[in-house]
Amino acid sequence: MKPSGQILSAAQPGDAPVGFLGGEPRLPKTLDWPVWEGHGPLSFVAALDCGPLSATRTGLPLPTSGTLLFFYFDGQADNYQSWVSPSEPESRPGSRILYVPAGTPVQPCRTPRPLEPYKQVLLHAEPAVCFPMIETYEMYGPLGIALETLDSDPMYAEFNDAVRVLCSTSKHQMGGLPNNVQGQVEYEVADFPPDWDLGDWTPDNPHRDDILAEASRWELLAQFASDDDADMMWGDAGCLYWLTTAEDLAARRFDQARFTWQCH
Repeated sequence: MKPSGQILSAAQPGDAPVGFLGGEPRLPKTLDWPVWEGHGPLSFVAALDCGPLSATRTGLPLPTSGTLLFFYFDGQADNYQSWVSPSEPESRPGSRILYVPAGTPVQPCRTPRPLEPYKQVLLHAEPAVCFPMIETYEMYGPLGIALETLDSDPMYAEFNDAVRVLCSTSKHQMGGLPNNVQGQVEYEVADFPPDWDLGDWTPDNPHRDDILAEASRWELLAQFASDDDADMMWGDAGCLYWLTTAEDLAARRFDQARFTWQCH
């Protein structure tokens, strides 16, 4: 069975940490703190050690060593005047993943003003259990559920209600299925031409297979939920998501990961 990702939670005494939320990162000596030009510095969100978060645990072809550093423009630097959104490609520099190979000379970096660092929380990993929602035609079509009766179908309603209860709390995670707060995040970051009708999931849509294929290229790399211990609040108890493709992961193109975020 393919691994379904790793849940990242606060490490307890005796746990082996796999990274941390907040605090301050250790950056390569040759690298400056990430900045969104014209807006300001990005906030440091998390550091994850690729070694213990291997492909056999996450289902992702991650490097076997090194560290991933996640940064996000949270609005502190410009009094919350700017937002990072997948619908605005010009805002993509407002999120960043840096991969630091093992053995790279690094140094502690103080958080630049006017940012306040988030509180540091050490993270422990454990296997995730994925419960997918029946939300797209490729899932409900084979079950014999028609689009016209989707909302009233008792099997659809009972299954999805049970999944919502199990997945009602956003969490930190590496790999696996994203814990969507407001719809499928894959569709927010994917590249869809404007003439593709994303609202039509019937077989009559000539671009249906293209839409499904494009969305399926994107998989969750990591998500970070709002966290009281770290003083992280993404909107109204929301979640940050970074998604990538198998090709970019294999080529270690972490700078090509797509970012989105959702909240209640």
